[in-house]
Amino acid sequence: MPATLSPVPPDRRRIVFVVPPVTAEDRYGPMASAGNSLPPHAFLYLGAVARQLRWEPIIVDGPAEGLSLDACAARVEALDPTVVGFTVSTMSVAKAARVAEKLRSRRPELLLMVGGPHVTALPAETLEHMPVFDLGCVGEGEDVLRDVLGRLEHGEDPREVPGIVARRDDGAVIANPLFEHQVELAELPDLAWDLLEDFPGRYHAAATYLNKTPFSDLIVSRGCRYRCTFCDNQTFGRSIRALPVERILANIDRLVKDYGIRSLFFTDDSLMTLREDFEAVCRGLIERDYDLEWSINARTSEIDAEILALMRRAGCWQISFGVESGSWEILKRIKKAATPAMQARALELTRAAGIKSNAYIIIGFPGETHETLRETEQFLKTVPIDTLRLTYFTPFPNTDITADLGGQGELVADWTRLNFYNIAYIPNGLTAKDLERAYRRIMMRFYLSPRVLRSFLPHLVVPRKAAALMRGTFGLGKLLLSGPGAPDGSKCSS
Repeated sequence: MPATLSPVPPDRRRIVFVVPPVTAEDRYGPMASAGNSLPPHAFLYLGAVARQLRWEPIIVDGPAEGLSLDACAARVEALDPTVVGFTVSTMSVAKAARVAEKLRSRRPELLLMVGGPHVTALPAETLEHMPVFDLGCVGEGEDVLRDVLGRLEHGEDPREVPGIVARRDDGAVIANPLFEHQVELAELPDLAWDLLEDFPGRYHAAATYLNKTPFSDLIVSRGCRYRCTFCDNQTFGRSIRALPVERILANIDRLVKDYGIRSLFFTDDSLMTLREDFEAVCRGLIERDYDLEWSINARTSEIDAEILALMRRAGCWQISFGVESGSWEILKRIKKAATPAMQARALELTRAAGIKSNAYIIIGFPGETHETLRETEQFLKTVPIDTLRLTYFTPFPNTDITADLGGQGELVADWTRLNFYNIAYIPNGLTAKDLERAYRRIMMRFYLSPRVLRSFLPHLVVPRKAAALMRGTFGLGKLLLSGPGAPDGSKCSS
C-alpha cells in the first residue's frame, strides 16, 4: 500500500462490507441443518457510520446469500467499491483471505480491510499470514472506520490511525496503539437495517431459539465484566455499555413496525447486568403490548423471582443460560463464579416463572475427566432445562485459558476447525473417542427423554416451527450417526 494516496472523490466513496461465505457445514459440522443465520450486527453499526460520513455502504452477506467464494468475489467486484471490509472469526478468516485474493487479482487498487474477533486476538499474525489485507482493525471498529475514511477522502495515509495494524513500505507489520476511549454507543447512528437484502426473510433462528416468526436477533450492548477464562471478550472489553433505553425501544419499534418481527433474541453478552436499564426496557415492552415474544442470554447469577416476573409480563419466553458444566471443579477452573447449586436454583426459578430455559454446556475443558463428565450428565438429569446446546471446548486464540494450555492436553492449531462442533482440544486422560461418546450420550439422553419429546409436540402444528424442529432433528440425527471431526480431520468412530 503506497504512503501517498490520491483523495477519494465523492462519486467513489463506496465501501462494501463482506461476511465471508462460510457454509453451514463450516460453522456447525453435522449440525448444519440445525444452525441459525443471524444478521451481521457489526456491519449494521459500521454501515450506519459510513453513511453518516456520506459514503455509500453495501453489505454482502456471503452465508445468508448462499454465495461461493467465486460468486462472493464477483458480487463485490460488480459493486465497484473503493474500500472492502471483511469481518472474521478464527474459523472464517481463511475464506475471507481467499475472497480478498480473488479481488486483489482483479482490482489491485482496492483497499482491503479486515476486522473482527480474530484480528483483535492476533493482529500482527493475521496480516503476516495473510498479506492480501492492507489494514486490520483491532477492537471496536466505528472510530477506526471514521478516521480511515476521513483520511482517504483527503488522500492521507490511513496506516497511522489508532487501532490499525498495517504493513509498512518495507513489509514489516506494525500495530498502532488503540484509541484511549471506548466507543460511546449513545453517539452512534441508528442501526442500518435497510442495508440487509431480504430482511428478515434470509435470516432464521436455530430450532431451540425459535418461537414465533418472523425472527431477528438484536445486540444493543457491549462488554462483559465477568472473567470466564475460555471466553473471547477482547473486542469489547470488560466495561459494559448499552444504547440508551429509548434507543433500544426505538430499535424494537422499528423491527416490529417496519419488518413485522414477532420473535426477538437479545444476543448481547451481558444486557441483564445493567439491571436498571433492562427493567426499563421490560416496562417499555409492557406498555407497547406488541404481539412480540423474546428471549435473551443471561447468567444464572442475574436471576431472581422479581426480575423473572417482570420479564414474563414483558413477553420473555426463553432464557439461554451459560451453565457451561455441572462439575464444580470445572466451574472453578474456568472462573465461572457460579456453583452447580446456584445454577440449579436459577433454572428452577425460571421454570416457576413460566419461562423456558436453554442451557449452554461445554465439554472437554482443560482438567475434564471421566468423573467431571459424569457430574455434568448427572446435573442435566436433575435440573429443569427445556433445550440444550452442547458444544466442545474451543481454544480461541489469546484467551486466558489458551495461554495456560501447555502440557494439559492435545491442542489443534488449524484455525478452520475452531467452530465449537469439532474436537479441537483433548484434555489429558481423555481421548477423542471419550469426548465423542460423552457428547452422543448426553444429547441422546436429553433429547430422547419423554419429557423433552412431549414438549416439542405443540410445535408440529405450526408449519415454520415444525420445519425448524425437523431441521434440528435431522442435524441431531446426522451428528449422532456420524460423530464430530477428530483432531486429525477424520471422523471419530465408536
